[in-house]
Amino acid sequence: MGTVAFESRRLPLTTASALRAGLVRAHERQPFSPLEPRETVRRVAQIAADLGLCPTVYRGGLDLRGSEIEHLWLDVDGRVVDVAFPLFVHGFVTVLRAYVAGDVEAEDVAAAAEAASVDQRVVGLFPAPLRYCGQPVWSARH
Repeated sequence: MGTVAFESRRLPLTTASALRAGLVRAHERQPFSPLEPRETVRRVAQIAADLGLCPTVYRGGLDLRGSEIEHLWLDVDGRVVDVAFPLFVHGFVTVLRAYVAGDVEAEDVAAAAEAASVDQRVVGLFPAPLRYCGQPVWSARH
């Protein structure tokens, strides 16, 4: 299966509302962490599956325009769902770029994400000019 370059696209309104509500509840119980993307993907995939959606786990690069980080995220109906990284918080993206360059520690990335809400994370839409490009993980291909 080839590499997919994702476009920032809104989820259908009904799907987005239900998914976002589930994500908010889960985030309130236990905040999504940028340091635990695998755990975040599992939690979000379960929320999506409980809504009757069919999520696929992707692994690849998140192009931060100037640096790239290997990452995991979900494809839900051809849209990116990535609540591990609050990419709508400019300060977080700046810290993430510094982390890729080796200038800050993982704890700094976690601190930069700590106060971010689900609304500041990727649920279909993501900020330009950032890009997601990857392939489904083996277990998601079946």
